[in-house]
Amino acid sequence: MSKIRGINLAIIILSGMLISVFIFGYIQVNDNKIAKNTYIKNVDIGKLSKEEAKEKIKNECKFETITFTYKDKEWNVEPRDIDTKYDIDQTIENALNVNRNKNILYNSIDMIKSNLGIENNVNIVVDCNEEKVKEKLKEISKEINIDMENATIDISDGNVKINKEKAGIQLDLKATLINLKKSLQNGIYKENLVVTKVEPKVTKEDLKNVNVLLGNYKTVLSDVNPGRVENIKIATERTSGILLMPGEEFSYNNHTGMRTEVNGYKNATVISAGEAVQGLGGGVCQVSTTLYNAVLYAGLDIVKVSNHSIPSSYVQKGRDAVVSDSGLDFVFKNNYNGPVYIRNYYNNGTVTCQIYGNISDKKDIEIVTATDNIGDAPVKKENDSTLESGKEKVIQVGRSSYTVSTYRVYYDKNGKEYKREKVATSYYPSKQKIIAVGTKKGVIEVKKDDNSSQIDKDSNSKNNFSDKSDKEENNSSENPIENNTEDSDSSDEETILEN
Repeated sequence: MSKIRGINLAIIILSGMLISVFIFGYIQVNDNKIAKNTYIKNVDIGKLSKEEAKEKIKNECKFETITFTYKDKEWNVEPRDIDTKYDIDQTIENALNVNRNKNILYNSIDMIKSNLGIENNVNIVVDCNEEKVKEKLKEISKEINIDMENATIDISDGNVKINKEKAGIQLDLKATLINLKKSLQNGIYKENLVVTKVEPKVTKEDLKNVNVLLGNYKTVLSDVNPGRVENIKIATERTSGILLMPGEEFSYNNHTGMRTEVNGYKNATVISAGEAVQGLGGGVCQVSTTLYNAVLYAGLDIVKVSNHSIPSSYVQKGRDAVVSDSGLDFVFKNNYNGPVYIRNYYNNGTVTCQIYGNISDKKDIEIVTATDNIGDAPVKKENDSTLESGKEKVIQVGRSSYTVSTYRVYYDKNGKEYKREKVATSYYPSKQKIIAVGTKKGVIEVKKDDNSSQIDKDSNSKNNFSDKSDKEENNSSENPIENNTEDSDSSDEETILEN
């Protein structure tokens, strides 16, 4: 019996002690003092108020000049230049929250641990303007970065030469910034820059099998106005020297960019709503069209292509490729197992586009077009009171509509066709022909005289004049349309509407 009483007494005493300890911990959790054994930069601020702790660590939290290093180079940066400092208030607030950020039970237990000697280390909060730090690192990177160079191809007189690739190095801004903030929290002001190696995307090994011309096409400019020529030069340069790896797609618009003055484009003739007008970038469609035909002969997959609203003068119907900033694009894909190389250039009024690849992908290809339908131009006649009655005049030349199918035909080594694929259907809408019809009537004036015989004579003359006028009017009505034929005007118009 006495043994049981002893056990109960021990339980009561132990429970009392635990309760006392818990109450002690609870009281400490709810006072305004920082937990015991709490350190900032090896400075003990335990059992201090926020203001006391702030005063104690103030001298320990002064920023020094930051030094970035790479190999044997150093760059010194003053903290004020990158808006970087220690946030003492937030640091002290974090210290005060030690052992106070859980529930009551765990907070009390953690507080007791602190009283028993468990240390709590609080990092100094660094207030860092990351954008300014990155700007400073970008300046430094100019002295470090070495551009990576992909393997390239030089073509001279049909011969292919491959230039070896070169690896580059680049300052890793994100990793350096992360490391810097950690170092500053620990009072370290010297930081090694993180520099990474940049491997080439294209190696000489990748290009070793580019050894033959797969497709080639040329078009000639009939409009060599300076603006158009400049636009064509820009488009050929920006779409040339492109290596397309297996499975990759080529977007013409992505390489040429928006047709704006900022991008260097000039005013020249473009087609808008079926009419020729002046606009930025006139001429880029001749390059896309030339490239389209080279791609057809190379046997590459056509992903997206559209025709103009007006037949082009520099290529036959069904073989043009229109592009625009509003979404019309020319896109093709490298469907071969090896890379293909795009080479475009302008010289002396001629646009040349070439596709190079491996000899195993060389095809004997013919491009065939078939006119499926021709629609007559609608005709509209309008009365014209300024034109003599019975005469007609063409005031707007019409244009027939065309529907054209384009095929790519493959031949084997014996010249026998083994494959024919339809690659596009092109529709060129008609344009209305407008004819002015004369409604103006002739007016005959009669002069009276006091002499009656003269009146009779004039009356006879009047009758003779009337006969003559009727005859002349009949003669003129035999050929009522002036010499303004649709064919000649149409030819002139197509020359103007090159795009």
